[in-house]
Amino acid sequence: MFVMASIGTFLDLFTMMPCVGFLLVAIAKAYKIKRYRSVFENLVLEPRAMWPTGRISEEEHKIISDAMDRLRIVVKVYFVCNAMLASIFTVPSMIAWIKNRTGQDVDLILGFSYWLPFDPFQGHRYEIVYFVQTFHCFLSAGFMVCGDLLFCIFLSHITTQFSLLAIRINKFMYVPIDDQLVESYSLGMLKIANVSKLMCYIKLDVYQEEFASIVKRHRALIRLSNDVEDMYTFTLLVNFINSSIIICFCLFCCAIIEKWSEFNYKIFCLTSILQIWMLCWYGQQLLDTSTGVAEALYNCGWYVASKGIKKSVLIMMQRSQREVYVTTYGFSIVSLDSYATILKTSWSYFTLLINMYKE
Repeated sequence: MFVMASIGTFLDLFTMMPCVGFLLVAIAKAYKIKRYRSVFENLVLEPRAMWPTGRISEEEHKIISDAMDRLRIVVKVYFVCNAMLASIFTVPSMIAWIKNRTGQDVDLILGFSYWLPFDPFQGHRYEIVYFVQTFHCFLSAGFMVCGDLLFCIFLSHITTQFSLLAIRINKFMYVPIDDQLVESYSLGMLKIANVSKLMCYIKLDVYQEEFASIVKRHRALIRLSNDVEDMYTFTLLVNFINSSIIICFCLFCCAIIEKWSEFNYKIFCLTSILQIWMLCWYGQQLLDTSTGVAEALYNCGWYVASKGIKKSVLIMMQRSQREVYVTTYGFSIVSLDSYATILKTSWSYFTLLINMYKE
């Protein structure tokens, strides 16, 4: 980039920016995983131990199956997009090499501008440089895929556990009714005729133990969310800033440099937009499911419990009303609002670049 800035043109420099930005974010995410491997291993093992092992209700099964189906789609689509992105920068060089070696009058090309102390098109140096560039390209794409998909997988499991916890809280306290509530309401799902027998049951220690288990699960999920925050907060900041620039430069390259028949930077732009949407959507899910615990506590029939449980429910409800979220190093909350802000910022930068270039 320094060499191109001194001897190249304005357009030459801008065509390099998306790839350089992509590489920097990929390195940052790979370094974080390597540096804090024990934390990442705990984020895998602890949520795994939380999954129900016995029979589950139809409502719980629907939550789990929907979450896993969404996650499978996200993993496959994001992997395919990054694989296509790496391929469109490396395959044309291979096609040019095959045509050149078969006697056709085709010039050799390289997908990326590397500064090298020799001419890569002399002798068999081209094959070596092409192999190294292809390896670097797919390696950086792999770093990006691993970092982003781990973030989505962690939040998918945590948000699913928040939803399962809300169902568990709704079923925590059985409340007798006198046929005045609609049965679809959480307080009207179970009818118990012998009220005095129920009130004696409520006084048992089983409720205390069950609620203590619920509190521990809630605290564990908050702690795991904070671990995700600690591991990703800085890389998310770099990612969001860099993605705004990448989207801007890709739009600029699509508008000024590429022909409509070419699609390198178009795929690059779509992949960057998909990446940011994926991160922000799971961040929004964490916001929504964490506050859903407070609503479940309100609907659990706390008014027929003992005084001690009522106090505990009130304390937990106050904590649940505070959203659990992931931030970009404290600058913004990762949510769909952040996604809209990034797109607006990228479009503003793009229009500014277009006007500067025309002038």
